[in-house]
Amino acid sequence: MLALIFALRGAALFIPTAAALDADGFTIGATTGDPEEFTRLGYPESGERGDWDVGFVFDYADNPLSEVGPAGRVPVVDALATGDFGLAYSFGGLRLDAALPLHAGADTGGTFAATGDARLGAQLSVPGVKGLALHTMAFFPTGSEVHYVGGAPRLLAEAIGAHEFGRVGVGIVAGALLSLPEEDRGLKSGAGPVFGAGVAYRVSKALSAMAELSGEGEWGLQSVPVEATLSARMRLPAGIWATAGAAAGIGNGVGASRWRAFAGLGFSMRAAESEEESEHPVMDLAADPSGDRDADGFFDVDDACPDQAETIDGFEDGDGCPELDGDGDGVTFEKDGCPREPILPEQDPRYSDGCPRIAEMAGDHIAITETIFFREGHNELVDSADPVLMAIRDEMMAHPEIALFLIEGHTNSNGSPAYNARLSDARAFTVMRWLVAHGVEPMRLLSKGFGESRPLVGAEAEDALAINRRVEIKVVHVEDIPADARRIALPADVK
Repeated sequence: MLALIFALRGAALFIPTAAALDADGFTIGATTGDPEEFTRLGYPESGERGDWDVGFVFDYADNPLSEVGPAGRVPVVDALATGDFGLAYSFGGLRLDAALPLHAGADTGGTFAATGDARLGAQLSVPGVKGLALHTMAFFPTGSEVHYVGGAPRLLAEAIGAHEFGRVGVGIVAGALLSLPEEDRGLKSGAGPVFGAGVAYRVSKALSAMAELSGEGEWGLQSVPVEATLSARMRLPAGIWATAGAAAGIGNGVGASRWRAFAGLGFSMRAAESEEESEHPVMDLAADPSGDRDADGFFDVDDACPDQAETIDGFEDGDGCPELDGDGDGVTFEKDGCPREPILPEQDPRYSDGCPRIAEMAGDHIAITETIFFREGHNELVDSADPVLMAIRDEMMAHPEIALFLIEGHTNSNGSPAYNARLSDARAFTVMRWLVAHGVEPMRLLSKGFGESRPLVGAEAEDALAINRRVEIKVVHVEDIPADARRIALPADVK
């Protein structure tokens, strides 16, 4: 809960107000170190009781305050560097924050160093309405009006809304800034609008990137400064957070910087995280010690997943959480025929029944998990190939709906390309003959050798010679049959 300051002003809120032409009026922005917080718009979540944040944000703004005259834009403050110190604390639904900026800059009188206006704020989550909060902030005249980094006492009141659509978050801010009537350099201060809108992409729970458009016109609609901001926010598990970004003014609104860049670091402590890390977590005495919301037989106080029923299946049945894949092979329990035996790496969990198999249909091919061996340099099968070929045959017989299989032969790069093409073609044809001899209909089979033209891995890879020497079984459609594919010769009356 970073002081609405450090994330606010330094972090990226760069819309100066106009009471006495204050060049540092970042009155909208992130109030904590949480990644879901919009850098300039904040976020409606007010935190849990005991959450606190502290941080420092450095911001550099080029030409943050100017007025528009007959001759065009005239700088009032040429450059402003701001170090913002902030802190915040949550009482659960209500967050208080405070900040004090320190400035160094250059204006029409030369360079200067001064404090800015101190700020105290409060944010209240609207009870019963998710994604909506009310925020108010008071500014105290501790800054230097002479250098345009301070003004009269003023009060900000705004509503903050946000909603998440998966990884994408949207946020809006609408409100008003009130100050005592003043006039400086031809501009009158008083009541004015505060507004903003943004879109964020949650890269992860710890990192977000966002684009925002925000504005603030303390002197009404006479001149409304608007800035566009691109930024990122990150929070590490240790509680350290970081923010960085850049912004640029849009139009000629008096008080919008020409451009600015900012970066900040801080530390946040979350009460919920502290309880999780404790060796003796505090039990909620108000909770029903015999409650069982998911009716799985585990009391909620002992249930790691109190809203998801445990699945009693012999896998980690004592934690109260359902297990979807006991053997970790990617095949869920509901269709895993062998829940204690993982499938082999060559099998595809999208098509598998969860049991390890030598051969298995996997979409457009038969996955083969063992090698079909031939005598070295020949197309003669060795005895160890029989179990593999039998498994392939069984899989073909189990899928009569598939009309055509193409048996592909492949070799490694040993030997000449012409020799490898002949050898691979002969081996593929041998496999086809074996399958026909063992019951597969001849009209369902085609064969073709590809030699060394389709390696699975490069020749420099480890075990490339063994990996690239293989037989593959593909499902093929009539229109895709290779022109030189071979069939088993059949009697004329069968053709």
